[in-house]
Amino acid sequence: MKTKEDIINQMRAEGFLIINEYNDAPSEEFPDHDHEGDQFLVVLSGSITITMDGKVSILLPGDEMFFPAHVIHSAKVGPEGCLYIDGERSNE
Repeated sequence: MKTKEDIINQMRAEGFLIINEYNDAPSEEFPDHDHEGDQFLVVLSGSITITMDGKVSILLPGDEMFFPAHVIHSAKVGPEGCLYIDGERSNE
């Protein structure tokens, strides 16, 4: 699995200027929403289930997911919580 530094450097190289690390609580839910810019997520530990375009994906440590701007998606954090790095870039 890539290090945090490698992940952040990759995100910056791909134009993701807003980069944050999140540690979501077990079973936390994020209802349908979208973002103004593209988003890229990399799981460091735990798990999170993402539903986007009718497809359900369970992300585990080392997994990555790209969210195009304005695409509706939802998420539910796994029972052990989820630590991840999230990058956003503007599409203006």
